[in-house]
Parts: sequence; structure tokens; C-alpha cells
Amino acid sequence: MADTTADGSLRQDVEVVGLVSSGHFMSHYYSMMLPPLFPFLHQDLGVSFTALGLLLALKHVAGGATQLPAGLLVDRYGARSMLMIGFAIIVGAYFVISMTSSFWLLAVMFLIAGTGNAVFHPADYSIINGTVVETRLGRSFSAHTFAGHLGSAIAPVVMLSITAYWNWRVGVLASVIVGVIIILGLGSRWSRMHEGVARRMKKNKAKEQVAAMGADSTEDAVAGASRDPTTWELLLHIMRSPAVIFLFLFFAMQSLGSGGLRAFSVAALVVLHDTPAAAAGGALTGFLFASAFGVLAGGLVADKNNRHDLVAGGALLLTAVLCIIVAEINLHYTLLVFVFTVAGLIQGIIRPARDMMIRAASPKGSMGKVVGLVFSGQAIGGAVAPVAYGFVIDIGHPSLVFYSSAVFMVLCAAAVYGSYRETRRQAALQAAE
Repeated sequence: MADTTADGSLRQDVEVVGLVSSGHFMSHYYSMMLPPLFPFLHQDLGVSFTALGLLLALKHVAGGATQLPAGLLVDRYGARSMLMIGFAIIVGAYFVISMTSSFWLLAVMFLIAGTGNAVFHPADYSIINGTVVETRLGRSFSAHTFAGHLGSAIAPVVMLSITAYWNWRVGVLASVIVGVIIILGLGSRWSRMHEGVARRMKKNKAKEQVAAMGADSTEDAVAGASRDPTTWELLLHIMRSPAVIFLFLFFAMQSLGSGGLRAFSVAALVVLHDTPAAAAGGALTGFLFASAFGVLAGGLVADKNNRHDLVAGGALLLTAVLCIIVAEINLHYTLLVFVFTVAGLIQGIIRPARDMMIRAASPKGSMGKVVGLVFSGQAIGGAVAPVAYGFVIDIGHPSLVFYSSAVFMVLCAAAVYGSYRETRRQAALQAAE
């Protein structure tokens, strides 16, 4: 379903995936770099915690709003160029953040950083999909996702350590320097990174593009075959694709479900079961690290098993069961950490299977658009989740954090199956033509 232009060289695949994953590591690292330092920023800048929280909201909204446009730019102008530009925007924004004491300038820089961050997923997926040989795609996607999760888990530890010896500005500036080094590394391997850019399609492929997304009529199919489809025509077909719509819903609901576990599980456990904050924090730490390593295991599974819907669906349903157990039972600390660690491992396993389903649903040369569209669903869920889960705790129903997460996991499993079914149906229609 996507161009595979790699020459089969393991060394090239490792180099490209390693560099792209390093950038993904830093994008997640940057996102989790400042939240643990809010007490220091609160004191240094003299602003409230609410105002600091607003900075994160601005970054999230900016990233979500520009996710789809970033995918369009990746497919039109090339993943390599857009990745370098987006990365440079982030590095520049955080350089200014490390130097300023103006809250309003910080707000502008967070908006800019969020915009730059939107490039990573569509560009990275396009490069990996266009470079790596098919038999190593599952493991490559898992390595890429693992790097991002690892960046999120490591950022608080590194930043708090640097701040303890120097200050938060030194920590941010050090991360900027690392980002510049990775940008230079990406530039040095420019010719080894391949991509599927849908600037001008061959006429005989135009028909395939339209048919892949399901033309409404024979006339539509003929019209699509008579000329090259424009970017907006391709986007319209993608947005009307049932397989892509199901993936969009999957991302939105998974963000709502896992967002509750990541952001509010500690507060919910403290209120619901009187769990000590340190114990609840330990459980969340187990979840985050297990999720990162679960991605690696998921990559192996994705390469060995073509039924990605069964892998992801089964993992989602098991996570729902674990959420209900946590809501119903006041678990001992050791058992609580174990349950959260298992849940994190399962959530990690889902990621490569999810990525392979995105690839299967993407027309040739349009993976950037599809990734941008479905990840905008994640941004929507991520924007809604903090408000919704904070509200249910405020009104005295912390158990709803876990029950709601369980419901969203079940809905995610249904969306996964729906996407798989529609992808197979479209493939069958193409084969019959």
C-alpha cells in the first residue's frame, strides 16, 4: 500500500531509523521537559501554576491544529525538508524560552514549538515507510515509537538533575544543543532517507488512488483516471475513507482513555482509595516505562502477525479489564504497581500494530496526509481529557477516571476492527477491477 524504495541494506535501515527516532525522542523529551520544573518556573517567573498550565495547553492546541496541514506539506514538499524545518522551529523556540523571563513571549514560543512538533509524525512515518524494507517495518515503527516514549520517561529525571546542580535554563539550553546535533546528523544522511511524495501522479496511478479510497460512482473513477488528482481531491477521498475515519476515532478515543491514566491516575487513586501519593506515582512510573518497552515487543509481534486488529483489539480489551479492577479494588502497593506495569506494557504493544494499520489504510504517496489526519484525533482527545477527568474528580467521582478509560478502550477496539474490515473491503474491490 506504500512505496518501498529502500535497497534492503540493514545498515541503511538502522542509520535512518536511528536518526529519525532520535528526533522523535527529542520531540517527546521537549514536551515533558518543563512540566516537572513548574515549581522553579513559578518562583523564577512569578506566575501562577494555572498560567503555566496554560502554556502546555497552547502547545497542545497548536500541535493539534497544524497536524493535518503538516501532513499535507510533507506529501507535497517532502518529508525530509519538512522534518528539518519543524525540528529547527522547535529548537529555536526552546532557545528563546531558555533566555526570556516574559510570560507572554513564553506563550508565543510554546505556540511556535507546538506548530513545529506537528511535523514529526507525518514526516517520520513517511521516511520510515519509504526507506525501510517491508520485513523490518514493524520493528522500525516500534523503535521509532519506543524512542518517543523513552524521551517522555527520561525528561523529568534529567531536567530535575540538571536543575539541582545549575538551574532550569541550563537544562533547556542543553536540550537545544542536543537538538542541533541531531539536526546536523539528519542532514548528513539526507540522501539515504527516501520518501513517497505525491506531487504529480502518473495517469495510470490516478485511477488507483481514487479506487483505493472508494469512488462514489463509475463516473468518479473515470474522471479520476483522466487526470492527475489534486492535493485537495486526494485529501477529500482520504477524509471520506471509512478505514481512515475509524483510525481517526481510534486515536481520539485512545487519547481520552490513556490520557486519564497518564494525567489523573495519581490524583484519582489518592482520592478513591487513599493511596499514598508516592505509591500512586510509583505505579504511574511503572506504566510509563513498561509502555516504552512494550513498544519494542509490539514491533516483533507486528512483523510476525498480519492480523494487527486482533493484537491491538485484544490488548485494548485487556487494558479495559485492568482499569475496572483498579476502580473496584484497593490494591496493595506491590500489586498496584504490577497491574499498572502490565497495563503500560499492553498499551505499548498496541503502538506498532496501530502504525501498520495506518500504513495499510494509506494510499500511495499519501501517508503524510493520513498520519496528519488521524493524529489530529489524538490531539482532540488530548485537549478534552484533562478537563473531563479533572471535572469528575472535582465532583467526587474519581472512580470514573478508570471506568471511563475502560469504556474508551472498548470503543477503541471496535474502531480497530472497523478500520481493518474496511481496509480489506477496499483491497478486495481493487483486486476485482
